Amino acid sequence: MILPFFLLAALPTVLAQNTGDPIVYDLQHNITSLVGTWSTGSMHVVPGPDFASPAEVRFTYPSTTGVGVSFSDDGWYEYAQYSFVSNATDPTCITGYMLWSHGTYTNEVNGSMFLIPNGDGYQQVQKTCAAVSNLIENNNDTIVVNWWNINQDTELGFVLTMQKFDGTYWAPFKQYSTSPNMLPTQKLRNVTQAPDVSIGARSLEERSSAAALRTSLVLMGAALVFGLLSIALFFSFGCI
Repeated sequence: MILPFFLLAALPTVLAQNTGDPIVYDLQHNITSLVGTWSTGSMHVVPGPDFASPAEVRFTYPSTTGVGVSFSDDGWYEYAQYSFVSNATDPTCITGYMLWSHGTYTNEVNGSMFLIPNGDGYQQVQKTCAAVSNLIENNNDTIVVNWWNINQDTELGFVLTMQKFDGTYWAPFKQYSTSPNMLPTQKLRNVTQAPDVSIGARSLEERSSAAALRTSLVLMGAALVFGLLSIALFFSFGCI
């Protein structure tokens, strides 16, 4: 298997981490600063006000899926994600995720990084085959990065590579800007009340009850019309 250039360039960092030696955050580890904004794919998913509105608990949908992350020089991060997950049993049952969080990040001596949320993060989950198909809920999970580094690719420019806690990788992050694209760093949403609400959808039980009520009303209306016709016919024949 031929590894992409940005993974080949990251091998010295991985090998150093595997030996347990402290990571040196030098030009070999990251050829440019982590501070700035990074985005995967077509770079349409970018943190900041064009992606999330925490006070209103809503999202603005990008044109394509992806992940975006910003880092400031004073230890703050902001994370944005728009993704789809297919169902192996039924490929038509797709789950979509919109996720936003922000908080502080720490770089550890072994090369790992922790993104610790501020407590006001949230996500929107859309399930095409679920009884509740559109749900807003809290999401304040700490994001664990096993290791990361930045290299320069001849075609992509500066590339941030990050390994997830389970050993898999995010898609390569390309540098979107050298400045962090962020909302204000203070808590931006009241989380004393649970935000778990369905949007534009009702539960299966609600829909079944509404259908049963409509059926009952139709049957009652039909019975009433039949009764009135019977009375009218009775009096019509009675007058002949």
